Amino acid sequence: MSAGLVLTCLTPARAQEPANPTNPTAPAAPANPAAPPTVNPNPAAHPTQPATPGPGGAVAPPPAAPAPVTPAPPVTPAPDTAAPAGPPAPPLSGKIAQIVIVHKGTANISNAAIRAVMAQKEGEQYSQAAAEKDQANIKGMGYFNGEIGLDATPDPAGGVDLTYTVVENPIVKSIRFIANTPTREPSVPSATLKGLMDTKEGQVLNTNTLVRDLDRLFNRQTGYMRSKGYIVDISSDINIDPNNGVLTVPLIEAHIDQIRIQGNKKTKTVVVTRELLSKPGDVLDENKLQRDMTKVYNTGLFDQVGPYQLEPNPDVLGRVNVIVPVVEKRSGQVSVGVGYSSRSKLVGRAELAENNFRGLGEHVSLQWEVGGITSQSSVELGFYEPYLDKNHTSLDLDLYDKVIYRFDTGTFGGGVGDTNTYTETHKGGTVGLNRPLSDTLLASLTGRFENVSTNDVSVPVTDAFIRQNGTVGVVGFRAVSNTRDNNLSPATGGLASLSYELGLANTSTVNNAPTPLAPGRHNIGKVGLDLRRYISLQGPRKPNNFREPKKVIAVRALLGYANSDVPFFEQYFLGGADSLRGSETDRYWGNKLALFQGELRVPLGKSNSLQGVLFTDAGDAWGSIYQGTGLQQHQNFSLTTDFGVGLRLDTPVGPIRLDQAFGRDGSRTQFSIGQSF
Repeated sequence: MSAGLVLTCLTPARAQEPANPTNPTAPAAPANPAAPPTVNPNPAAHPTQPATPGPGGAVAPPPAAPAPVTPAPPVTPAPDTAAPAGPPAPPLSGKIAQIVIVHKGTANISNAAIRAVMAQKEGEQYSQAAAEKDQANIKGMGYFNGEIGLDATPDPAGGVDLTYTVVENPIVKSIRFIANTPTREPSVPSATLKGLMDTKEGQVLNTNTLVRDLDRLFNRQTGYMRSKGYIVDISSDINIDPNNGVLTVPLIEAHIDQIRIQGNKKTKTVVVTRELLSKPGDVLDENKLQRDMTKVYNTGLFDQVGPYQLEPNPDVLGRVNVIVPVVEKRSGQVSVGVGYSSRSKLVGRAELAENNFRGLGEHVSLQWEVGGITSQSSVELGFYEPYLDKNHTSLDLDLYDKVIYRFDTGTFGGGVGDTNTYTETHKGGTVGLNRPLSDTLLASLTGRFENVSTNDVSVPVTDAFIRQNGTVGVVGFRAVSNTRDNNLSPATGGLASLSYELGLANTSTVNNAPTPLAPGRHNIGKVGLDLRRYISLQGPRKPNNFREPKKVIAVRALLGYANSDVPFFEQYFLGGADSLRGSETDRYWGNKLALFQGELRVPLGKSNSLQGVLFTDAGDAWGSIYQGTGLQQHQNFSLTTDFGVGLRLDTPVGPIRLDQAFGRDGSRTQFSIGQSF
């Protein structure tokens, strides 16, 4: 340490408190003395102290070791020859003749400012107690180093002269924060910290002001750096160099020593730790650590993640261990049952799924459905590998042979079992590679390859364009920003997704049906934007309580544009349980799409398993080259709106959704699985 004046007792006083709110059973951090600080001219008396981890991860400098004591040599008592003490001097009395303030060194603090804090005035009756109180008042100004000298002497003309001697603190020429980080800079930039201080460069150091500044910045519970997620203590080696006026504030930031996962039985530990951006050796950032807990929870493998605990490492100074408790979900699922949706109506369904295959977070699923309007079968095989490489690249693979019921019953045909009902059969697959660019930003590259065939439904010639077959090959790119606190039932945060698809289609017609799109090859180009925002009316959820019931306003804007000469089945469709709930399924189509949705989600009961919903939808799909008579379409934007009420029931397979919507065509009941958005 360079020579300088060491500031003692400068760490702000702190109430006894748990160092980490997530571990309230941890012992409280030691309180620091609140005595007014002084400037000690002996730097060697306060060497730099290494930090020791405090309870729950906070770090605090250990008490300085006492200086070694050298035993004094034995002393032979001298003969008692001293003269007897005389009577004590009589106490001074009389009125104060004059008050003199002597500056040793600089005199930047005016005598008027010093006299303003003194109670005694010249001409008043002298009191030793009052003089000592003024001595303390001058000391309490915070501008002076060491003790304030006080000398009371008889005035030659009668009365008492009072002389106060002061030594000013240096002028602060520069404020320098030094941290135990690789760059020696605090995790919050020094410029930011200095901007929050009342202690300013160019002013005489006021230790009272400095104490308040340090408390505002570094208090373990309410300090600015704690609000940014950092647990910080101030080294006892804080000092100001009287030669150059540099005020040095050494900071000791807690670092992560180990991260331990507890409670995982099937899931391998690496599945959790690979989701964490916080790593051993990093400065402890509790805000980042809490975001890590959200990422782990959103893997879908755990019923509960956290609250994490901070444990001081007794063997390594300045280090804490992070303990993350988890509770695993049941990952295997075998189900056989009956399902219903507004699109496909009643179907039989069987599913075999394993959401934590090999304990590595891999998803494998096989789904089979039979029935629906035309009693056709659908098969879908899915696989998800969450961790292909060290960059956390993930793989999505989906192979399918499935039937899509595009419209409501009777739109282009009859009811259940009626072979004249319009259907699309999609055979093919999709593959996707996803890579996180940050803890909230994801980039995806996808490929979709499928063969689409429609049945030979009997329709008027003007609607025959729906009988269209084709092969499609599309490559897509998507960027997603996800700040939701819970992907399945968010209360705060949002999602923003920008997508672009480019590909080719090769189309033909069924039985030479007339169509505005000539058979052959056609380009496919699509751009989409999906914006979602979730606003809790009761504040954010408590840390690690990812399912805490909250009243939430959820809003969404969905926009899409495609080139006009895309196949009929590649257009945008609007209407039904997932879009305009007051309209028929796929009532509107076109190469342009705009959809706006809003919901008020209110928990019913003390848990979040049942919600009541008020909703409204507004939007349109328009601009299609396919204009029929079965469902009239339009070229220009024409807004359709609806509103309604609904229920959401949380189940092991996801939220079950029941909505009653009211629109221009009357009321409709919509039933589906999963949140609408």
